[in-house]
Amino acid sequence: MASSSTATSSAPGGGSGLVVNRRRQDGNPVLKYVRNVRYEWGEIGPDFECGPTCAVVYLSFKYHKTHPDYIYTRLTARAENNYRIKVLLAFCNVEEPRHVLRELNMICYRQDWTLVVCYSVEEAAEYLENFKFSENKDFVFKKPGEDTGDERNKLQEAAVGILTAARGVNKTDAQKLLFNFKTMANICKATEEQLALSPGLGPIKAKNLYTFLRTPFAT
Repeated sequence: MASSSTATSSAPGGGSGLVVNRRRQDGNPVLKYVRNVRYEWGEIGPDFECGPTCAVVYLSFKYHKTHPDYIYTRLTARAENNYRIKVLLAFCNVEEPRHVLRELNMICYRQDWTLVVCYSVEEAAEYLENFKFSENKDFVFKKPGEDTGDERNKLQEAAVGILTAARGVNKTDAQKLLFNFKTMANICKATEEQLALSPGLGPIKAKNLYTFLRTPFAT
């Protein structure tokens, strides 16, 4: 399906489609690639509403570098926090993203948001579509420890967050890596060839991950 709706919804959850904040997102090139779900304009706090419980705020790394206080204001706003699931969808469009990644990771951790990094507007649109498709599935983006509250869940969430900071590695890739290698330590010790054997990873993602895990943070 390749059609989009521009009908306005006056309240969060007012329609069955992906709800988009017109004031903030009108003209965003991401919308050009939202083709598999219907979207509509709405008066909402976040940038996108993927169902009544899921809020998405969109940010590009370039914008964050020139407006470093903007995202903290957004993630602490009342209207953006009236949702159980809160996602910061961040578009990595700078050459050296490590410092921005570290800043956004820390902000999201402190404010109880989930950071999802994408590397193209097409990928951002795909994430939005998948969030909308999954709106009735409770297992998507559960908070750390929400199932049983045990330490293992928290550690796995942290490991996924680290792995997905590598270019091109998504949450599914990270979960498969942890399943195949059992521990984060084993992933860090693995060669590029061993990483590439993980289902869905491939040589390019494996090389990116291998390099990322061996790149020291600047002090």
